[in-house]
Formats: sequence, structure tokens, C-alpha cells
Amino acid sequence: MIKALIGAAVGVAAAALLVSLYAAAAGRGREIHCRNNLRHLGSAASSSWSLLDVTKTGRAFWQEVRVAVYRDVQGKWKPIHPDPFVCPVHGNTRTDRENPQAIDYLGPRKLPDDLKAYGSNAPLGADRAGNHPSGGWVLRLDTSVDALPARVDRVLDGDELWKAAADALSD
Repeated sequence: MIKALIGAAVGVAAAALLVSLYAAAAGRGREIHCRNNLRHLGSAASSSWSLLDVTKTGRAFWQEVRVAVYRDVQGKWKPIHPDPFVCPVHGNTRTDRENPQAIDYLGPRKLPDDLKAYGSNAPLGADRAGNHPSGGWVLRLDTSVDALPARVDRVLDGDELWKAAADALSD
């Protein structure tokens, strides 16, 4: 009887450990997916720059990118799956190709007409506050993505990367 109870306890502990490892791995996978979404958006923006209305800001800028890359000349949408405009960590926004409000990322506040004048180190996009409990990601024009610190508090922490993103980006 005691051996059976010990065996059951070991089995329950092993199952609990596996479940927690699976949950942690799934969370890291969604974080990486989000980072890759931003890289994809940066590449799409830079490759279609001449087609974009650079007066658009925030999510309207990313809508310009979405239209330039995923809508054909006849006005029909190409498949977008998985949708790089939706943060997989946040998980509350649903794909709506026509609605810029269905984009989970901040876009630039102001852009120059010439892409080279923007500077490769300038923030082009970022997670919106609240997308990640860990802070999120900031996209640079050179399509590199930097992690925000684990605790993002713009008032108390004053992290330079987040402040630069907040100054350069809008919702």
C-alpha cells in the first residue's frame, strides 16, 4: 500500500513538472513568435517603402504595410496566416485586414520621405504596452529587435530603449 502511494505521489509530481515545463516552453515560443512578427514587419516595410504613405503614423502606418504587401493589384487580399500584425502573446486582437485597430504593434510617429534619412538605429515599431507581462520588443529599421527589460515602468525605471520607442512611436 505504501509503495502504491509513493508511486502515485511520484507520478503526480512528474505530471506537474511536465505541465509546468510545457507551459513555460509555450510562453517562450509565443515571445519568439512575436519578435519574429516584428522582424517580418520591418522587412515588409523596408521592401515596400516606395509604396507607403509616410505621413501615416502608428497602426495606420502598419496598415499601409499590410495593404502594400498583402493586397494584390486587383484589391484582393493574399492569405495572411499566421498574421504578423497580431501579437501571439497578447492574444486578444483578432485578425481584421481592413481595420488598423486590429494591429497589435506601435508604429512610427513621424517618418522622413527618404528611408535612409530615418537612420537604421531608430525605432520603427514595438509592442504596445500590455502586450507582454515581460515588457516586449522594439523593432529597429535595420530589422533587429531588442528586448525591453523584464519590468517596464516608464516613470520609475526610465529605461532608455523604452523612452526612445515611446518618443518615436505611436499607437
